[in-house]
Amino acid sequence: MPVPVDELTDDEPFPVTPDTSEYEALDFLVRHHEYGFSPREISDRTDINESSVAKTMRHLKEKDLVERSDGIYYVDPVRVETLTARLKSVDAVVRLFEATPDDDAYAEAGWEEQVPTIDSTGGSETSSFD
Repeated sequence: MPVPVDELTDDEPFPVTPDTSEYEALDFLVRHHEYGFSPREISDRTDINESSVAKTMRHLKEKDLVERSDGIYYVDPVRVETLTARLKSVDAVVRLFEATPDDDAYAEAGWEEQVPTIDSTGGSETSSFD
């Protein structure tokens, strides 16, 4: 029996967001994926304060983004490429939104008067948004 594509796709958003301790720790571990680090070492090498790094790492472990062995956190080597691509993708979206103007600087005056309305008789009239 065919399976709907919606059931096969993973449309869960990436579980960490930029400008968070989780994002910073994961980014650090991915960039240094050939090593494992203790919470204190992660704190020393990032901007994450020592009091919150344990909680941060626990959350990353719960989200299955990092591994832990004997108090050392690391990224599974099999997942490095995928995580690197996801982090780059999230970074690109952030840069895109930062570059987008907050106003309608590119809109031409009177543009709203040129938008046609849906007319039940099949004609198209222009409408003004008041």
